[in-house]
Amino acid sequence: MKNPRIKVNFNRRAQGATRFFQSIARFRTFLLSICLILGLTFCTSTQRFDQLKKVKEDKALLYVLRPQRQAQSLFSFAVELYKYPGSFKEGNRVLFQNFGLDSGEYRTLELSPGVYALKCRDFEKVFFAKEGKISFLSIELYNTGNFSLPELFIQESKPEDALRSLLEGKRMFWIP
Repeated sequence: MKNPRIKVNFNRRAQGATRFFQSIARFRTFLLSICLILGLTFCTSTQRFDQLKKVKEDKALLYVLRPQRQAQSLFSFAVELYKYPGSFKEGNRVLFQNFGLDSGEYRTLELSPGVYALKCRDFEKVFFAKEGKISFLSIELYNTGNFSLPELFIQESKPEDALRSLLEGKRMFWIP
């Protein structure tokens, strides 16, 4: 004869195992959904350089480049753009925008004509945004020695050199 008590315990264990595997299946579905959403978000937030934007007549266009370099460029850099509302000599500048740039990324900014300063870490570059013109500023890293941290400088690039950085090798990513 069968003991009804054993049968009940067996059924309870089977139901517990079923619930356990159902919860694992729900968790996997949840993880897969999160990964899919993050993947789609990452893909839509950047795009590779295709062509120069057109400049509006009453605006200036600034490309801020951070070309991809070797091991010196592992960290993201905070970049600040200041606008001088009056004369540059007065020195009353206002923070216009701040953003971060990783290696191999660039940012396009539409500016009103005037004097601006681009600052990254301790280096600062003052430039004039001219109406209807495109300017290229490149944040460059250089190494002063074997056991030193890389230094940086911001240089105004010629359009040919900037396009070479944007197009050759690993094309740069635009950050909105």
